[in-house]
Amino acid sequence: MIHNNDEVLKYWNEEHVESMYDKFLIKQEIDLIKKYIPENSKILDAGCGEGEGTDEYAKINGSFIHAADFSETRIKKASERLARHANVKIKKIDFLGEYELDFDYDVIVSQRFLINLMEWELQKKVINDLVDRLKVNGRLILLEGSNTGVNKLNEFRNIFDLPPIPVKWHNLFFDDNRLDEYLSNLKIELMIKEGMSEYFLLTRGIRPFFDNELNWDAEFNIKSAANGLKDLLSLGHKLSRLKMWVGKKL
Repeated sequence: MIHNNDEVLKYWNEEHVESMYDKFLIKQEIDLIKKYIPENSKILDAGCGEGEGTDEYAKINGSFIHAADFSETRIKKASERLARHANVKIKKIDFLGEYELDFDYDVIVSQRFLINLMEWELQKKVINDLVDRLKVNGRLILLEGSNTGVNKLNEFRNIFDLPPIPVKWHNLFFDDNRLDEYLSNLKIELMIKEGMSEYFLLTRGIRPFFDNELNWDAEFNIKSAANGLKDLLSLGHKLSRLKMWVGKKL
């Protein structure tokens, strides 16, 4: 069943919904993104959600951030979290419509935002608009869902007779190659592609074989999130359901 964007907006306007229940995973997302945001950057956090990422990006020296989302509920939650940051301005924006911003940006971040647009054509439209609002040599940072990663992780799960993990109904994940090619056509030079394969493999591939109790705050997940494991295993981005693309506008 194909869902439309109105249904997705209704979902995100539900008060009880969280953008990510696995807090160890979201911390890794934020840490990945933060590495590639230079000091003294004007930043657009597109689809900021509850502002968990924005809260960290605002701590970068000399940063100024426009945090924008299309959901009233997400904006309310973000406003409460980000009230202490004088360098953050919150905006309600429908990125599928017409909108104005004050300037072009050094960095634009989309953290699991584009996957909430339920058609590839709409995803392309928003990517185009974001690129247009980026300075020359500015950085586009997309941390989004990857069908390639989903399929590879499910192949691993299949070896142990574990059922595949589907993409959630309100998400449309990307094909890696198609997104790579599209960004290249927009004159975005891909600088880095990175993922969290180690964490996904351990928590979604190995632990479920031994433990049916998949609570997110388990000790196993805490240890799997340790930075040392990433360096030790060095799996790259192949098994990562979520991947980060960092590109420079030419």
